[in-house]
Amino acid sequence: MRPIQLVNSVLVALALVACAPEAEGSIAVDRAGLEGRSAELVFTADFQQRVEGALVAGGIATITYDASRLTTCRGERYGNPAWSISAHYRIAGGDVRSVHVAGHAPAPDQVGLPIELTQAGELEVWFENTSSFGCQGWDSAFGANYRFTIEAAPTDEAPIARFPASGGISVSGDVRQSARLTIEYDVSRLPQCRDTRYGLPAWSILAHYRFPSGRTGYVPVTSGSGVIDLVESGELQLWFENQGYYGCRAWDSLDGANHRVVVDADPRAPGWMGNAASVIDRMTCDGPCDASRRPLENGWTYGTYARQRAAIRAIYFDVWKEGVTDFDNANLWADLDVQVHYRWRSSGAFQTRYVRFFRRVGNDARYELPMAEIDPLAGPYTRTDPSQCPDADLRVSGDGVYVAANVEYYFTVNGVALRRADGANFFGTFEDYRNQLEICLP
Repeated sequence: MRPIQLVNSVLVALALVACAPEAEGSIAVDRAGLEGRSAELVFTADFQQRVEGALVAGGIATITYDASRLTTCRGERYGNPAWSISAHYRIAGGDVRSVHVAGHAPAPDQVGLPIELTQAGELEVWFENTSSFGCQGWDSAFGANYRFTIEAAPTDEAPIARFPASGGISVSGDVRQSARLTIEYDVSRLPQCRDTRYGLPAWSILAHYRFPSGRTGYVPVTSGSGVIDLVESGELQLWFENQGYYGCRAWDSLDGANHRVVVDADPRAPGWMGNAASVIDRMTCDGPCDASRRPLENGWTYGTYARQRAAIRAIYFDVWKEGVTDFDNANLWADLDVQVHYRWRSSGAFQTRYVRFFRRVGNDARYELPMAEIDPLAGPYTRTDPSQCPDADLRVSGDGVYVAANVEYYFTVNGVALRRADGANFFGTFEDYRNQLEICLP
C-alpha cells in the first residue's frame, strides 16, 4: 500500500501543524480558504459512519476513527503500543494510499494527515490493524469498503432570478438542473394588498412555479427572496401572488402568460422524484401496505407504538430516470447516488448516510429509509450518564410522560434535492418515555 504523498504546495496551503496535537490521533488542520470544501469522516464505536462537512473535489477530508471498532491486534513493547491502525483509501478507482488513524505512528507528523480530494467520484475507505508481532485485522464492511461520494467543485455562479421594482426579469449564474435558484423579488412591484391587523402588516407575497412535467409549488418571498430547487430541466414558469388578510389578491404574471426561465439539463439528474411517504404500521402487504402510506410533507411521529408494536416504520420515495430505473438494473447502485441529509438540532451541520434501494415499482425505483437509522433517541434503555445523551434538542410533552426530538432531513439523488413542495426540508418527531432520558433534561 502506498502512503499518502502531499505535494509541497498543498502542504503549504493546508498549513498542517504537527506540534502539540489537540487529541491523540489528530493534529490541527488550518481550513482557511477551504470553506465548503472540507469534511470529517467519522467512524464511531457502534459501527456507524457519518460525514460532517462537504466532500468536494479540490478540498480535503480528515478521518476520525474510534479504535474500539478494530481490536484484533494489540500489544506493547517497552511500555508503548506495538500496534497501529491505518486507513487505506482510493478515489475513483485510482491508486491506494494510506493515512495513520490510531496506535503507534512512525513519526508524529504522520498523525491525522488529511486526504486530498483530488477529483470527483467515489471515495473508498477501509482500515487495517497491524502489530509488530505479525498480527493483521480489517474493518472493511466485509470487503465491500466504506464508500462516499466526492462532489464536483462548483465552477459556476449560483443562479439568481431578479425581479426589480422597475419590472421585467434578469437572470444570472448557472441555471441548471440540480442547482438552487434564488428568487429576488422587490415587493414594491406588487403593492396592492397591504392589509394590517393590530397595527402590524397582514399581507404576503408568494412565488408560484411550474416545471415542464406540471409539478407546481410555491415559496414565500415577502422578505424579498426565496429559493427553488431546480429538480427538472426545461422551461420554468414563475408568477407572483399578493395576498391580504381580508381577502385582497393581486398578481404579477404578465397577464397570465407567466415569467419564464430556461433550466439547462444535467445528464446525471433523475427525470423525476416523488411519491414520498412514511409508514408506521403493524399491517404488512409483502412490505408496506399502500393504505398505510402517509404523505411525507405531513410529518410523522416515531413513538412508543412504533418502537414496540409496528412491523414497518420507514420512509419511502420513488425515483425515475429513463434507461436506469425502468428495468432490473444490477448497476443501479452506481447510476443513482441516493443519500439522506439530517440533523437533530435546529442549526448546525447535516449528517449524511446512504439510502438503500427497496424494489422496483413500475418504471420507478423505490427507496427505503428505516426511521431507526436516524433516531437520536436510540441507545441504552435508561440513560445513566450524560455521555449517553443524544445530541438533539429535547422537549417534554405536555403531560410530562414523554420526551421528543425533531429530525430535519432531505434527500438527494445524484445531487438533486428532494424536499417539500414549498422548498422546505422534511421534519419528523422521535418520542420515548421521559424516565429513560431524565438525566438528559435540563
